[in-house]
Amino acid sequence: MSLTRIAVRMALVEALKGQTLVGDNVRDSVIGALEVRGDGALRSDEEKPFIAVYTDAAKVENDIELRSLKENGLTEIVLEWGVTTAMLVTDDDSGETTIVGLPATDDALEFNLDLVGRQIRDVLTDPDNAWAEIYRGLCFRYFKVERARAANAENGIRVAGQQLKLTAALADDPVPGEDVPEVFSQFFALLDGSGDPHLLAKSTLMQAQLSGSAEDWAVLQRRLGMTADELKALGRGPLEATETGAAPVMTEVTLDVEAHGQETVT
Repeated sequence: MSLTRIAVRMALVEALKGQTLVGDNVRDSVIGALEVRGDGALRSDEEKPFIAVYTDAAKVENDIELRSLKENGLTEIVLEWGVTTAMLVTDDDSGETTIVGLPATDDALEFNLDLVGRQIRDVLTDPDNAWAEIYRGLCFRYFKVERARAANAENGIRVAGQQLKLTAALADDPVPGEDVPEVFSQFFALLDGSGDPHLLAKSTLMQAQLSGSAEDWAVLQRRLGMTADELKALGRGPLEATETGAAPVMTEVTLDVEAHGQETVT
């Protein structure tokens, strides 16, 4: 839906990798990581403890500039994490069953969830985490913070999960043709320097969406969704345009100077 939403999710995923009890199993928009079925049963197809990052509903009201579609407004950023008894680890020598090094008891599962939740919040505010800094640069402030948990059992497999939902004001999307905001420049630099082919491919596609140059008036028209007549009324657009919409090169002008008559200048 927007480059800012993509960047927020990617920055959160990279910031959280290796920083919590789930290790590197941090996923972007995975479908059904924690799923409530029609009969109310909670299920998960994940094979080990996980964190999933989503950007859900968003709304812009009242302050929309003309027909602008660059605002991301208040956006729901959702982080889910969960664990099931199917993720337990059994030591071949001792026969002991554990979850993240703790005995496989219900309170250990709940301890895991609560600790991961705290670790997530610490990562989001970590001043030394470059990816978290990108996230904070794209997310101006929170308007609502919600926490929820869910637990259920199906076929003898206990499933437990928690959710953190942040309703946040996100930065506007960059407009093609104008200078890329500094936070996006830093974001692309981290992607390009990651050495990860998947991140590099995404960086290439995102930067291509912003590539090219444009006249200041064309950037303004694109940013506000203005008609050509509205742009001219502001004195910003060209009086004439070529077939491509660009302003033609002026080759000749006639000056009408009082008391001196007209003079054509090439």
